[in-house]
Amino acid sequence: MIRIGGLYQKIQNWKRVRIRKDKMKNKLPENYTSRQAVMGDLPEIRRLEEKKSLHYNGVPGFSLERLRNEYELPGFEINKSVHLVEDQQGTLVGRVEVWDETDLPVHPYILITVDPDLENQGIEDYLIGWAEERAQQVFDRLDPGLRVAIRAYINHKIDSAADALKSAGLEQIRNGFRMRIEMEQEPDTPVWAEGISLRPYNPEQDARAVYETDEEVFQDHFGFIKEDPEVGFERFMHHMAGDDSYDPSLWFLAVDENKEIVAICLCRRYGAEDKEAGYVSSLGVKRPWRRQGIAQALLLEAFGEYYKRGKRKVDLGVDGESLTGATDLYKKVGMYVLRQYDTYEKVLRPGKDVSVNTLEMSEV
Repeated sequence: MIRIGGLYQKIQNWKRVRIRKDKMKNKLPENYTSRQAVMGDLPEIRRLEEKKSLHYNGVPGFSLERLRNEYELPGFEINKSVHLVEDQQGTLVGRVEVWDETDLPVHPYILITVDPDLENQGIEDYLIGWAEERAQQVFDRLDPGLRVAIRAYINHKIDSAADALKSAGLEQIRNGFRMRIEMEQEPDTPVWAEGISLRPYNPEQDARAVYETDEEVFQDHFGFIKEDPEVGFERFMHHMAGDDSYDPSLWFLAVDENKEIVAICLCRRYGAEDKEAGYVSSLGVKRPWRRQGIAQALLLEAFGEYYKRGKRKVDLGVDGESLTGATDLYKKVGMYVLRQYDTYEKVLRPGKDVSVNTLEMSEV
């Protein structure tokens, strides 16, 4: 994530991304101050996230280690992309992140957090305004003919965030679900398609092939944008295997008779929101092997392993309008919608859209 050699480079980066607050459309409310974040702010950021998560979801949310791993993703720089709001006592009350670390950042993502006790006081408006101006810095990195649109991902329950996004000109374009299964008994035994078998993951031999499979299956996912494979592999392994939720024995591979990987189910010891629940991070099947029950068999294999380890809850995230019909599969195996998240968008610059929006686009 962060590749900063020392203080000198931090100061340089700050100067390059400084945003004139006096020029911003939404002013910071009185009695608050704002600044860029540094890695030393992580405990306070985590405290604020925990307060919000407990208030809306009833669980603590991201651990400090998971948060640190996210902020250390190659290409992401906290002192450029995370902006904080503090009260007069120096307590953190608001934060916004802008994620534009990819090779083709046509969709800078905004994640916003405001203290639940201080919602609807203008902090959301200020943070979104800052994020929009920060997101426009991708223009210099992109072909001028490409469409650029900021996107924001929020908990459906947080009305104050939705209202502020709409006020800033963003429109809801999609929703996603956190789904869960609660197992009262051992799950069904997987049934594998003819010629397909389960193989354990070998970190030393399989990492690159698993990454390539993940890229291939998720080309049919809404918003997918292909990136340089060398950079993509580094980010993939950092995100998937960079903290204590990683357990290679929870990575399940389906292979054909030639031992080629045809599907993956990559799981974590626990999820970002709830340490009591297992988490399926990535599940996908290559196109030629779809509609043969392989994804269902992989899920049941994962559920069975969690059950043996004493985990009775397993979560995953899914696009509510999945182009491949994933939501129906998850319901079929006994999962239900735990909570909803909404995606909002605002076009900053019209042009050619290079991201996947339909299955037809993914085949181009």
